[in-house]
Amino acid sequence: MMQGLASQMTRQILDAAHAQGLKVVPPEELETFLGPKNSLALKLCGPGPACLAARLADLPVNRAIVGTLARDESHYLVHLWLIALSPPGQVAELDRAILIASRRLQPDVAAALPALLRGEQEAKGTLVLDSTVPHADVTLDGEPAGQTPVTRLLKPGKHELRVSHPGFYPVERLVTVEPGQTARDVVRLVALPGAEPLGLPPPQVPEPLVSSGGLRVPVAGWVALGVGLAAAGAGAFLAVTAHNNDSQLLAGYNPARNSYQGFRSQAVTGQHQATWANVCFGIAGAGLVTFGALTWISSASSAAPRASVGIGAGPQGAAVALSGSF
Repeated sequence: MMQGLASQMTRQILDAAHAQGLKVVPPEELETFLGPKNSLALKLCGPGPACLAARLADLPVNRAIVGTLARDESHYLVHLWLIALSPPGQVAELDRAILIASRRLQPDVAAALPALLRGEQEAKGTLVLDSTVPHADVTLDGEPAGQTPVTRLLKPGKHELRVSHPGFYPVERLVTVEPGQTARDVVRLVALPGAEPLGLPPPQVPEPLVSSGGLRVPVAGWVALGVGLAAAGAGAFLAVTAHNNDSQLLAGYNPARNSYQGFRSQAVTGQHQATWANVCFGIAGAGLVTFGALTWISSASSAAPRASVGIGAGPQGAAVALSGSF
């Protein structure tokens, strides 16, 4: 397979040279002229200008293109050199890692060849990356690249990007970097259902109530406890629903096309459910903390049971206040 791709790339180089009006000695004529032994010695030169100049001294050419084509687990690795033979020296270089899944090997090489043949050094591109959640971990082409915000000088082409943060769904997609240009991207991270908002400690659950020792719970404490339990139940329901919805979307994710299975309305609904789940959990935590605080204040203020009802008038009209301990 790699030999066939290398032959196609050689044909692309010849076509690009002819398009610029250059006279070309193709590989088959070169091998016929040099013979098997000298052809092998030429291949062993690699991109060395002095070696190439010595082996091609009898040919009516002043420049040569040599290159390699390899691959790793996810990329085609293309490396081409334009070498001047008199005097010997490197004129320009093309070094690309092209994602296999993108199926961009031939188009990307064809787009870069005209500048290489003109002797122009290929400019790199800049990626400026940020995320909606500060200090998210970034991986580029399988290698750690630090935490957002990130600025990197990269080879032109498509690059694999992964952004992650604890408590949020990771984002994986392709980013395109053009030569001599700056690509800017802000990755939006969506919180996992039920995850605590950043910067907020988990709600503190008060100690279990005991029936002895003078523990007293005011009416407002019971109300806070009821609100907290109701909010916790609603948050759990919304979190489970959002998780199921997101699982369906992620099950059909296609990294090559950066697409999900389902409709946009499903994703929006899942985000809303996750947001409201976090709100409900926050209310539940606040209710439990309020319940504990009111119980402690009421128990510490007086050991004697008491109840009172007050009626008064204020700027908002009549008001009724009820308090008590049991």
